Amino acid sequence: MIDSHVHTNNSGDCGTPMIEACRAAIDRGIADITFTDHVDFEPTDLCYGMFDYTLYKERIAEAREMFAGELTIHCGIEVDYTVAHQAEIDDFLKGKEFDYILGAAHYVDGLILEEHENYFPGKTLHEAYAPYFENALAAAKCGMFDALAHLDLCKRYGVLYFGPFCWTPHREIIERILNAVIGRGMALEINTSGLRQAPAETYPGRGILELYHRLGGRMVTIGSDAHTPDDIGAGVAEAAKMAQKIGLTQISGKAR
Repeated sequence: MIDSHVHTNNSGDCGTPMIEACRAAIDRGIADITFTDHVDFEPTDLCYGMFDYTLYKERIAEAREMFAGELTIHCGIEVDYTVAHQAEIDDFLKGKEFDYILGAAHYVDGLILEEHENYFPGKTLHEAYAPYFENALAAAKCGMFDALAHLDLCKRYGVLYFGPFCWTPHREIIERILNAVIGRGMALEINTSGLRQAPAETYPGRGILELYHRLGGRMVTIGSDAHTPDDIGAGVAEAAKMAQKIGLTQISGKAR
């Protein structure tokens, strides 16, 4: 059991101490965990300016010492990517040591998808989804990340406006994203939080994962995207079984 996407109170949107998260992981049979706290560069974001690298590394070291022999702990981050902040991201990463850098797209045209009531109304399906996938493509191509997070996160709220998500109308750009992931030697994340949310399927869903395999992709990471102790490990076993049935057998706790 591996969970490669877990948040703690080092993220501005989570109140769980790292030690508490580790105990919850052990209780749920997790043997390998990667903490991926948010690093955000958009000033309007809840997590903006919250990440303290020195404190984070100290907490990782403390947790590793406390749970040695019980839990393998990796030091990762989830970087919120936009082209506008690429230079800032590059500067931030210089001289810092992480086991795993997860690239994620949450914003479209300066607006976070969680503000869905301000983003989706009045848009066609293409107008709503296409800009998100363009940002995800840029994240995959930039060369900064070990893995690409929740490739089709746009469906989290999009399903409330357009109904169940069908990826095939977006096949062309999704294929470009997957080819960029493969070409960069990245992993593709299977994010299980969608099983707990409105889409009721992983990010990305099975169809996209099957396309990834057909294109030659093999390496995946699996993460719960937990922001509470109760969600740590949620859906991971189910996602691992799906990945193995597809042929995505290179399931790793970290991408480095």
